[in-house]
Amino acid sequence: MRTTAGFAVVDELPVASVRLVGVLPHLDRPFEYAVTPDTAAAAAGMRVRVRFSGRDTEGIVLGRHERASTDRALAPLHRLVSEDVVVPPPMMRVVEEVAARCAGTVGDVLRLALPPRHARAEKSDRAAAEKDAAQEVEGQGIEEQEVEEQDGAPEDTVDEAAEPGPSPRPGDRYPGLGALLARAGSPTGPVPRATITLDSADPWTTVTADALGDLDPGQGALVIAPDRRDVDRLSRILTERGIGHEILAGAEGPEKRYRTFRRILRGATRIVLGNRSAAFAPVQGLALVICWDEGDDLLEEPRAPYPHVRTVLQCRSHEERCALLFLSASDSVPLRALTDAGYLARLDPIPAPVRSVRPHIVAMDQYLRDREGASGRSRLPQEAMRVIRRGLERGPVLVQVPRSGYVPAIACTFCGTRAQCPHCAAQLSITGRGGHLHCRVCGRREDGYRCPECDRTQVRAMVIGSTRTAEELHRAFPDSPLRVAGGAHDTLADTEVPSDAIVVATPGAEPAPPVRFAAALLLDADAMLGRAAFDADVEAIRRWRNAIALVRTAEDGGEVLIVGTATLPAIRDLVAHRSSAFFDRVLADRQDLDLPPFSRVAEIVGDKDACRLFLETTELPDGTDVFGPVDLEGPEADGRARAVVRLDPRRSRELADALRAGVSARSARKARGSLRVRLDPPDVF
Repeated sequence: MRTTAGFAVVDELPVASVRLVGVLPHLDRPFEYAVTPDTAAAAAGMRVRVRFSGRDTEGIVLGRHERASTDRALAPLHRLVSEDVVVPPPMMRVVEEVAARCAGTVGDVLRLALPPRHARAEKSDRAAAEKDAAQEVEGQGIEEQEVEEQDGAPEDTVDEAAEPGPSPRPGDRYPGLGALLARAGSPTGPVPRATITLDSADPWTTVTADALGDLDPGQGALVIAPDRRDVDRLSRILTERGIGHEILAGAEGPEKRYRTFRRILRGATRIVLGNRSAAFAPVQGLALVICWDEGDDLLEEPRAPYPHVRTVLQCRSHEERCALLFLSASDSVPLRALTDAGYLARLDPIPAPVRSVRPHIVAMDQYLRDREGASGRSRLPQEAMRVIRRGLERGPVLVQVPRSGYVPAIACTFCGTRAQCPHCAAQLSITGRGGHLHCRVCGRREDGYRCPECDRTQVRAMVIGSTRTAEELHRAFPDSPLRVAGGAHDTLADTEVPSDAIVVATPGAEPAPPVRFAAALLLDADAMLGRAAFDADVEAIRRWRNAIALVRTAEDGGEVLIVGTATLPAIRDLVAHRSSAFFDRVLADRQDLDLPPFSRVAEIVGDKDACRLFLETTELPDGTDVFGPVDLEGPEADGRARAVVRLDPRRSRELADALRAGVSARSARKARGSLRVRLDPPDVF
């Protein structure tokens, strides 16, 4: 027995290193505490409570040591919360790497990774675990007895020739998927990581369910989807196939969420589905991670340090050696960059007739408009009415309209080219009616703006959708049921779509009826492309292709009409089949303009003085471009400013470390004013 800080310690390692959860940035480091007899069971990864700055604070044990690194007396561990290892060493390394990449604190990432403990849920789950263990022992005894009784019994003969062969599956069209699954969970060799852009005929839920069914029984899997409806759709298919799984969702109550967390932690199930909050799920024997629709903004964490799910899954794939697979209906710029860099492999399908893998897609081009005359230039031309009418003869019809609330972009009155800042390539905005053009990123005022395409000076705000789409269609088709989803309306369940209905939905709110839509109408395409964001075209294509994936193939009569300027590159890419020309051009333009992913960008937002002082006192790496600070606009932007810093992506860790050090120094000197530092924000330009 030895004594440390007045407490008798019987363990041979009387010092515990603890990482505190949610402390100030300058205190984000391990602290040492003395282990007491009551906390002698504390081990790496367990929750403890300690006294820190006079408060009862939660912490995670990193390890035990024989001697302290200081001569001062150590404070004792106040309480061992639970003997559950909630953060094993590999997960702690993932947490530390995510914090380093996002210029955040380990304590903040731990707060994202761990659900709050719920004592009643823990107690009930322990009882359930004991009951399951007893039933397992009893079941093993019965199984052994049945085996003994069956010894010597004649075996039934099976005519193998009479058994039908396995039917083709959607995932079989992607030969590389089988190779990835064969390597999943391998302890040696390279870790397989890939991305698949699915054809419209291949539902992501079916491909994912097939992949999960091909895993060995002892292998674990994690599937992340942006929306809870996506998770529920996959869950229904897994349930129909008898594949056990758990759903870990942030919308559940604290008791249910923690009970599910403990079931996953003790390995009661090895397949976990969830949204953004499930990215840190402690799946046992994790061999495969699948992420659906990586480009959705719902996968951006709104809490500090704002990690994207893609970053978390990359860290887990590295630390836990699990296969990583991104599924999507459209290409993604970050994934294309990772593919070009050799980090991801692109798995293409076996060539097939276009009519068998996607619907018939037509853009409202000049020929169709001229053929109709004046109505061809209206928001709902006669060709759109004909597509809806033909679709209603075979099934439901989807009409997608832009979501209200998009910030209107400024474009040339003559040719429609969006106005960009000549200095930083961000979108220009206008102050009030008849105001001047200015950049919200670098603050530059453009009094003498000229369109780079036609050299004209007149600009206008692009029109944003219409709220009367449903009323107009109801007047045109009074006998057809009408359903509205998204925006101010509630979501529409997949099973609530009548077979002869018109569904008007905003992007992301479209239901997925089991029979699929017979036709789809994509309205206000120019408005979708006219958002004041540098990635408006890429985002529009993603939303369009997600809607097209809900339509039947051309062989089954499925058709899609896009109402917009048919000569725009984004719309041409939508009509083309598996063409890389558009994304090649996007990547080339971004490289010329030093836009992500060819630059690492950070945003600093806060009080004017705090923002200015942070930039003055933080030692940014040499070569860092600084834009701003610029005063924010809007009713809630009083006294607040925004700055953007940019650096070569090969030095991204230098930028993250510098920003992290600047935030810590600001916290240590207790600087006044609020400030937020965010790396790679989606709407920075």
